[in-house]
Amino acid sequence: MLLILLTGSVYYFYSTNPAESNNLLGNNKEIEEEENEEQKAFFVKQRWLHEFNMLKDPATGIIPTNIRQEEFKLARTIPEKESGIVNGPNNLNTYSEAGPNNVGGRTRAVAYDKRFNGTSNRVIIAGSVSGGILRTTDAGVTWTRVSPDNDIHNLSSLAQDPRAGFEDTWYAGGGEPISGSASGPGAFYLGFGIWKSTNNGLSWTKLTRDVIDIGGGTLPGGTLEAFDSPLDMVHEIVVNPSNGDVYVAGHRRLIRSTNGGTSWNVVFAGTTATTSDLGQMDIVCRNDGRLYLGVNGGLPDADRRGVWTSTNGTTWTRIAGGSVLNVDSVDQWRGNSANGDSKRIVMALAPSNQNILYVTYENGDSQASSDGAKTEADLYKLDATGPNVWTNLSANVPDFPGQMDGVDPFHVQFGYNLMITVKPDDANAVFLGGVNLFRSTNGFASTTATAWIGGYGSNFPAGLNIYGSQNNGNDITKWSHPDMHVLVFDPSNANKAICANDGGIQMTDNIMATIAGVEPVSWNVLSNYQTLQYYHVAMDPGANRNNFAGGAQDNGTRFRDGSGVLTTTPANNAQYRILSGDGAAVGIAKVNGTSQDIFSSTQFGNINRVRLTPGNISGSSTLRPNGLTPTPGLSNAFGDFVTYFKIDFDNTNDLYYVNFNRLFRTTSAATVSSSTWTELTGVRSAVNPANPASGTNISISALEMTRGDYLSNHVLYIGTSNGKIFRLNDPRNATAGATPVNITPVIPALSGYISDIAVNPNNDDEVMMVVSNYGVTSIFWTTNAKSASPNWFNIEGNLTLPSFRSCMIVVKKDAGNNPVTEYYVGTSVGLYSAVNIASITPTGSNVNVPWVREGGSVLNFAVITSMDYRPQDNTFLIGTHGNGMYFAQTGTPDFRPNQSTGLPDPVRNDKNFIVKAYPTLAKDNIFYQTGNMFTVKKIIIRVHTITGQQLMKKETSYTNGSLDIRKLSKGAYLLTITSDDYKQQFVQQFVKE
Repeated sequence: MLLILLTGSVYYFYSTNPAESNNLLGNNKEIEEEENEEQKAFFVKQRWLHEFNMLKDPATGIIPTNIRQEEFKLARTIPEKESGIVNGPNNLNTYSEAGPNNVGGRTRAVAYDKRFNGTSNRVIIAGSVSGGILRTTDAGVTWTRVSPDNDIHNLSSLAQDPRAGFEDTWYAGGGEPISGSASGPGAFYLGFGIWKSTNNGLSWTKLTRDVIDIGGGTLPGGTLEAFDSPLDMVHEIVVNPSNGDVYVAGHRRLIRSTNGGTSWNVVFAGTTATTSDLGQMDIVCRNDGRLYLGVNGGLPDADRRGVWTSTNGTTWTRIAGGSVLNVDSVDQWRGNSANGDSKRIVMALAPSNQNILYVTYENGDSQASSDGAKTEADLYKLDATGPNVWTNLSANVPDFPGQMDGVDPFHVQFGYNLMITVKPDDANAVFLGGVNLFRSTNGFASTTATAWIGGYGSNFPAGLNIYGSQNNGNDITKWSHPDMHVLVFDPSNANKAICANDGGIQMTDNIMATIAGVEPVSWNVLSNYQTLQYYHVAMDPGANRNNFAGGAQDNGTRFRDGSGVLTTTPANNAQYRILSGDGAAVGIAKVNGTSQDIFSSTQFGNINRVRLTPGNISGSSTLRPNGLTPTPGLSNAFGDFVTYFKIDFDNTNDLYYVNFNRLFRTTSAATVSSSTWTELTGVRSAVNPANPASGTNISISALEMTRGDYLSNHVLYIGTSNGKIFRLNDPRNATAGATPVNITPVIPALSGYISDIAVNPNNDDEVMMVVSNYGVTSIFWTTNAKSASPNWFNIEGNLTLPSFRSCMIVVKKDAGNNPVTEYYVGTSVGLYSAVNIASITPTGSNVNVPWVREGGSVLNFAVITSMDYRPQDNTFLIGTHGNGMYFAQTGTPDFRPNQSTGLPDPVRNDKNFIVKAYPTLAKDNIFYQTGNMFTVKKIIIRVHTITGQQLMKKETSYTNGSLDIRKLSKGAYLLTITSDDYKQQFVQQFVKE
């Protein structure tokens, strides 16, 4: 049974197998079906709003201009981790890909090298909207990321110079306007100009962002994370085959370069500001240089809407469209604001007969309308062989018997997915894509030659074999992923094609396969295209069991079977899908006999338990607690867009579920149902005292617990979306009305969205938390979190600008068997680590931590959204938003949970520890005299600048001694001498002459 929900392939059903085809699932069970188009639009906006709220400066309500550029600039100054550096982790973690290698993330651009022949040339270039440009030289078996490390990686369009001798030149642009408001907070995936490659995609450089507008003024180059340039949203790029001119359909501007991108000039524009969210264009070019420009019907400038043509790129004639229906337009043309603010128009030339142009646009109708399901796009054909002849084919846009909300009739999700293309060798073989992909062999001249060949699989009614697969589920080895963005053809074999969509890219060997029986066109995933966008990841709590799971944007919850949970042959990086929709929080329980539970979730409050047994994945109905606070503006939705819950890693029957400010608990996760949760009402009153019963403006955003077998002194730390942190003592046994302790830092001040909390596995008094917003203090740390008023420190150190998404504290032993504590933070520009922060002398409420960058060219500057950690064997899991999943071993384990207390702040300047250090005005040496604390075996001596930068470090026995300072420059310094157990510390300022 087909199960549907939301936009952007946000649909619910269980599916399985690394290749999405093994029949391990015995129960395709419906979870939810949303009700109307308005809800679907709302969901799309909520996805963008969720990310915006995590990033905006709380003081201004906006993302700071230039922040992306500045954080990249800062990231490039942070040293990469290497052995032996001061205060750096003492091992180099090796990060390995964990997939998925059988499904990719949302992809809007893919292209064959036009010289592709399947033998000597097998180059394909593609890229995801947040993962950058990838290149393959073996027709999609392996991929290499080739986009510049220090640049924004939002890819939406690609174009190759088709002229003989110029084929090594490519252009690429970014930005994703559809589904977000360009003028509001939703436009998160913005581009930042045009890249160019002159070596067939091996490397790329950024071209000038200055654009000369019509009239001579210069449009600004733009600032990152701010929509202020037409190059922030690149809808299409084409290169004129006759002369090499480059045309960029930017937002509300058509821009041309006649010199390979050295300079840009606007050649077609609307007259109002470029910040309108209704300004999409499309551009195609014939081999003889004639151009066709499509301008969406929602453009504020009514006299600019429609289809235009030009032979010189500067003088344009409108040939379709207009401001008045059926008056200055072709017959029945509806692609304008007279019918619902049409936001999208796309076109395709027939390569074999370039007098034929197909045009489709969003028409403003709804396939889920109350007055009858309607197709959501119109379709026209232009024959320019002689005088222009337009044929309206809209009546033949796919609409099959019955209705499937969100799928059929032809559904384009407000223009988010809308594409059309023509087979290179047949002007009548036309492919139309929305949520699904359709093929017509007579140019949609009728409905009788139309086949449903990609997107959703379904159990179609008997007798409708030409529409697709019978009883095919969503078997991606036969069926493709929904939400169509691109279809391109193999230059050496026009029957072979690649489809790009929200599940990455898939290939077919025969796009023209007949489907008179029960099989559709057969699609196969191009593997190793690791571009999935994770929100949360989790690992198996069992030592040496490298089974991982993650909730991904638009691709549900995925499971990596690294130890053979389901089959005798582990799937490794080919991941099973266990739940669809927009994946969110995820958790893996301990093995129970021969079964193991995975808890997964989808947007707006849905939580589900899936049970894995050898050879089988069995689903259950939703576990969502009864009586939840609904999401404003929606029915049957509860909570934030990214559903959040947390499983106790070492006590996996303890599970906590979030509904805005409300927290629900079960101590029987394996059997809990919607009616058996306990709400912790004292938590909701503390989190949102102004509206505890039904508040939706403040949410619990992060949870973390004490590690180890459960004891009554365990605690649960609770972080919120408005910058508060609470501690709930003995959370398993706390009464429903128990009030958590507010331990929010005052100095330094905490504000913003707490995106993650980490607890030292050996000492739950030591806590680190991170805030994702720009413009605020973002990394907090304390060693006495279980006290009434913890002492918090700002430990940003040299890492001040990024958006912090995740954090983790790792415990291990060094080569000398000494305990070491490592700290990791995941940011918008990569993963960073530090070591033994407690040994660094604070300056007021600041600790100047020297962070180093992890992962080198493997992790690069990926957005690190989530982490999980198993201290039993020191396995570390990394989830990225756009580059998939990675894991590493972090060294020799040192897991000693449930120690009585953490280390208190040291006693300072006790003369029984260090009697004195002298002189305070020194030229060559500082001498120090020890006291009578003979239980101290070793001391650590450090010298810092007054601003906190560590310059010297020396470890020695507890005896009188001296420190050579001759290499220091003249000035004031801080000397600290600390006992090896950190209980005593001597601090004194001195001046170097």
